[in-house]
Order: sequence, then structure tokens, then C-alpha cells
Amino acid sequence: MRNHSIADRDPCPYRIIEDIGGAFAFGSVGGGVWHFGKGAWQSPKGTRLMGAIGNCAARAPVMGGQFAVWGGLFACCDCSLTAIRQKEDPWNSILSGGATGGILAARAGPKAMASAAVIGGVLLALIEGMGIWMNNYFAQQPMGMEDPNAAGGMVTGPPENDITAPPTSGGVGMMPTGLTLRRAPSQQQQQTIGGMEGESERFDSGEYETTFSSGGGGGSSSSGDEKSGGWWPFGSS
Repeated sequence: MRNHSIADRDPCPYRIIEDIGGAFAFGSVGGGVWHFGKGAWQSPKGTRLMGAIGNCAARAPVMGGQFAVWGGLFACCDCSLTAIRQKEDPWNSILSGGATGGILAARAGPKAMASAAVIGGVLLALIEGMGIWMNNYFAQQPMGMEDPNAAGGMVTGPPENDITAPPTSGGVGMMPTGLTLRRAPSQQQQQTIGGMEGESERFDSGEYETTFSSGGGGGSSSSGDEKSGGWWPFGSS
């Protein structure tokens, strides 16, 4: 799964300008707050406000420029690795952070260059790992929203006291009045219903004989009733 912070970034030619501008703004604001407090702390009484403003105006743009240089080198290394590896993943950012730290410390010697590269790579690894962990944490399925198919495909309606269920006439989180869930008939019940329907069709088609006897012909009619079972199609009681 790709990181959302990587997938939402601009293409490489525009990414460099975006990173430079964002790093300069971040460094200027953070440096302004830091140097404003530092200037107020170091200034004598009565001139703390003016000293804080002067120190902020003198040092905040410098820190913003340093951040912009770091952001520009990082974006260039990131775009170069993306073009070489032909894919974007957190390893590009980690390697770019190490390369940026090493380039900025190149004038101090190989040892300082190597240590700065390691520190830059570790910092970017921590940042990328935290971003991936947060994306995975917030992408998890909320509690109480389990898949109904996991319970054998039986949907029994919304759970009780579910505040996310839409309001109905029966109340929030309850089934509407008059709505019932019917269970499918079993195989034995289906056979019983089928037998009753067959008997009804045979009776309607005239398969059973219906005889009516008058008062005079009791002997033959009664014997016929006993043989045919009478007009009741399901046998005598």
C-alpha cells in the first residue's frame, strides 16, 4: 500500500519548487519565533521588544534560507532517485535525506560527511515510518462496522443502541414497526406444503367422487360411501 503523502505529491519538476518554498516558510516562521524569544531574553530592560524584533528580522530569514537549501537538495535527490529506480516509495525519501546531509557537510571532511548522512537517513526513516504507521492506523475499520458476510451471510438488522443507524419509526437503531424477518421453511415443511397442494389439485380436478344419497336409497349409497370414502377427500375420520 502506497503512502498517501507520497501519492498526493506533485510531479518532480514542480516538486522541487514546492519543497523549496515550503522549507523556506517553515524555517522563517520557526526561526522567527525562536530568535524573537532569544532577542527578548538577551536585551536589557526597557528595550526587550525592540531587541526581539531586531533579532527576529536579522536572523529569521537566514534560518529560512538554510531550510530552503536543505529542501531544495532533498527534492533534487528525491527526483533523481525516482527517475533512476522508476518508482516512488519511502526508500527514496530515506536515501535522499542521507544524501542531503552528506552533501551539506561535504566541506567538513569525510567523517563529518558520513555522520551527517547517517543522521539525515535516520531522521527521514523515522518521519516516513511515523507517516506509514499513522496512515495504517487511521485506515483500519472502525469498531462496530464488521462485515455482515463474516457471520454466515445472515443480516439480522442494525445492532441495538447503534447511534449511527438512521432514525426510524421504531426508534434509533431499532427495526421499523411491522417489519419482521421470516426464516426460510425447512425441507420437511416444504414437502408437507407440497403434499397439501397436490391433494387440493386432485380434489379440484374431480378425481374424488362425490355422491349424495337420498332417504330411499340408503343401502347402495351407504356402501358406495364406505368404498369411496364419502365426499371427504382425505378419508374417513
